[in-house]
Amino acid sequence: MLTTIAFALGAALAMSFLSSFWGRSVTGYVVVAAVGAVCTAIWYGRILKTHTGALGWLGRGCAVATVGLYSFWLFIAFAFGMMLGWTVPIWLVGLLVGLVTWGAVSSLILRRPSIVPLVFPVGVWIAVALSGWIREEGVIRCDDLLALDPSLELVVATRSDLAECVPGETKPAGRYPRTIWQAPDGDRIVFTTQGRIAPGGLDGAFCESRLSDDDGVHCVGPKEGKSHGLIPIPEIDRLIGIQYALITPSGPRGGVVFEMPLSDPIEILEEHWFEDDVAQGFYEPRNKTLYLFTDSMRRVYRAAIPGFERLEPIEEPGLCPSEMHYSVAQGLGVACHGPTGAALQGDPFKVRYFSENATSLLDRIPSATWGCNWNPESKKVYTTLPNLGLLVRIDFDSGRIEKRWPIGFGMRSVEYDRARGRVYVTDFLRGWVLAFDEATERVVERWFVGRFARWVRLTPDGRSLLATSNLGIVRIPL
Repeated sequence: MLTTIAFALGAALAMSFLSSFWGRSVTGYVVVAAVGAVCTAIWYGRILKTHTGALGWLGRGCAVATVGLYSFWLFIAFAFGMMLGWTVPIWLVGLLVGLVTWGAVSSLILRRPSIVPLVFPVGVWIAVALSGWIREEGVIRCDDLLALDPSLELVVATRSDLAECVPGETKPAGRYPRTIWQAPDGDRIVFTTQGRIAPGGLDGAFCESRLSDDDGVHCVGPKEGKSHGLIPIPEIDRLIGIQYALITPSGPRGGVVFEMPLSDPIEILEEHWFEDDVAQGFYEPRNKTLYLFTDSMRRVYRAAIPGFERLEPIEEPGLCPSEMHYSVAQGLGVACHGPTGAALQGDPFKVRYFSENATSLLDRIPSATWGCNWNPESKKVYTTLPNLGLLVRIDFDSGRIEKRWPIGFGMRSVEYDRARGRVYVTDFLRGWVLAFDEATERVVERWFVGRFARWVRLTPDGRSLLATSNLGIVRIPL
């Protein structure tokens, strides 16, 4: 009985990551508990394999399914350990290793299953790692700031008092940078933020700064939710900023699109509210249409520019790119979402998922895409598959994966450097920027920039990289 209870608890903890799909609400926790109960029933059902007939087949099926569940849990535990092991206290690591060892040794000596099934310490490990993610998002470790290489420059600090950091200290993170738009002059930047307001931290959703002087950071916009998309429309001198996970004026949660001047100073000129989580988008000048993707992935909204008249939405479920890159010159782009990403066209609007033309079973392995980039001239797309630990190169026209390289779990943003033949990716949770060399097909450099490294971009002159993290914005000289 105690073993069954321990298995059920461990299974629920091992599946606790599912709660994030419901925003860690009561519904999410109920789903996790229900899935844990189903897993326990499958595990318990394996004892039927000694029977004959239908019950025996059911038991054998449950035994095979149990092996599959354990394989999945061990994979998740390994991947989360690689990405989030830094958040787990060393004493807890020792305790969990001790439980696994004790269970294995006692099973060998007593010749019967341990009262502590393997899924229990594995589930605790997964749940603790996930809780570490949530906890660490709200703090800045001064040790991380002190770990920055002297060649790197923190050009925008998340907090005004980071210079006073001492070893071992932590500070409230507040809102920290998420995505960046760089003016053509390479000096002025506008960036989006996420997180909660904290004294001494960033105080808005959209902020601007100049890299050449110490004039400070100026922010506008609601101090809640997440701001993400930044879309320049030069023909009307506007920078479009998109923010979601807000309470709209009409009541329900949704998003807002702000019109800001393309040149400084930053200010909100117009606002357009949606009862949906608009988060990302692009502008196609040929048909003067602004396309807006939603975090809910239900449809694509459209607005005519310059008047911002609403057009009929496009029913395109399942697409909300974390990153996207649109070539106005070619009228084509890539959206970083789904198994391996998608090709975009703006006039007329078309979406073509790369996985649709997959010819290999390897191309159909369930995967997620957080970041991608492409070379419009060669039509080669580079995409990270964070749950598989891969960087892949895809042919834009055919959608075929041409090459795969193991690069590590949890990689996110992608920047392509055609001049140097390099692909830069961010190790999101651990806080590194990696430089992958096309010629040697290996990682040749890496720079620690702070935890939650969400975004990396070349500066307009190509001489530096800008990367966002919970420390702020870090400039990496190349």
